[in-house]
Amino acid sequence: MALNGNDWLEVISWGCATRDCQVRKSRVRTSEIGQPDKISIRIFMAIAIPHPRLRKNANTAQGFQWRGSGFYAAILILVAILIGCGVPGAPLPPSADIPRFVGDLKAVRKGDTVTLTWTTPTETSDGELIRKPGKMLVQRALRSGPTSELVFQTISELPLAPALQEGRAEQATAKDTLTDILRSGSADFAVYTVLAQGHNGKSFGLPNRVSVPLVPNLPPPQKISAVPVPTGIMISWEPSGSAPTNANQHTQYAYKLMRLMQGAKDPVMVTQLKASDPAKSFVDTGIEWEKIYQYWIVPVTLWQDGNRKGETEGDNSSVVDVLAHDSFPPAVPTGLEAVYSPAAPNSFIDITWTANTEPDFAGYNVYRRRENEQLVKINSELVKTPRFADPGVQPGMKYFYSVTAVDLRGNESGKSQETPETVPKD
Repeated sequence: MALNGNDWLEVISWGCATRDCQVRKSRVRTSEIGQPDKISIRIFMAIAIPHPRLRKNANTAQGFQWRGSGFYAAILILVAILIGCGVPGAPLPPSADIPRFVGDLKAVRKGDTVTLTWTTPTETSDGELIRKPGKMLVQRALRSGPTSELVFQTISELPLAPALQEGRAEQATAKDTLTDILRSGSADFAVYTVLAQGHNGKSFGLPNRVSVPLVPNLPPPQKISAVPVPTGIMISWEPSGSAPTNANQHTQYAYKLMRLMQGAKDPVMVTQLKASDPAKSFVDTGIEWEKIYQYWIVPVTLWQDGNRKGETEGDNSSVVDVLAHDSFPPAVPTGLEAVYSPAAPNSFIDITWTANTEPDFAGYNVYRRRENEQLVKINSELVKTPRFADPGVQPGMKYFYSVTAVDLRGNESGKSQETPETVPKD
């Protein structure tokens, strides 16, 4: 007796039905698998060891072949029943719907404003996605000493939206104004934390805390100006006030000079100067000519509290724009000398002078005249070295020479002091 494909499916379906085999999508433990019952064993025995009447007229070879195929089929059926028809374990309790705590809170102070950023929780404390809306409480406490007790108060509240899918956490932002606290001078640090609560008002774990120093800042300087000068851009300003009197002895004040080139993404700090420095100007030599720049000044408070130290930025000054246009010629050449040289076959007058050292220097122009005449340029191209040989001279004539310097943008200096030289008669 052999079983066809439909017979096998009926046997498997009947075996699973006797074990109450079903797929469950609820939270169950899958580690506890039931042992095969007697019905499953009977199915296996009936297929693997058929009744003798069914083998009555079969020869040995046919019986061996028939028994072998039935035996292996029974093994497969039994494995399917044992694997697919496990006994479900006890169900776990439902999710408590308590959001995970905020552990990446960051704080940045700029002037009297503190900006807080953190990642919004998307999962509950037991690893489920947040399904019901909750809230996030931004809390602040003031610390007036290393041993002072922190009493947190809620200063703002943000909604905690349900999570639609895993891995889609968003950044949350909140701001706090410290004007009144700074004016009172009653604390050293403001300590912040964010408490995530579920729809039931419950929270989980200890969120991280961040501290912001409550040191006073200088007001930004006024009357910022930026003008091109031969060596770069000169920035000037006027202070807005003296250093605060309620600062401790470890507090220092400075100005950061910032620059942003048109088309650039990020500004650069040109220099940092002490606010007490009497000089109220600075020349930025790190510019590129013919570019447009923006300049502004940021007051900075450098603080120290025991082993902790850092800096806090105040409000930015106004921004000024400037075109770094180079309209400044090189220095006038000096040390000009002219000497007649009778070297054969052609005599000439050799002119030398002191070299210019400007970084944008390009070359020289050489000018010559005779008595009662105007100077005329005698070089066709810029002279690259501080020396020039003039072969176009005639015996018995007196010549006067002058030199100018030219930069890369074509700015030409004034003419040097004239120097004369006479060519002897033959």
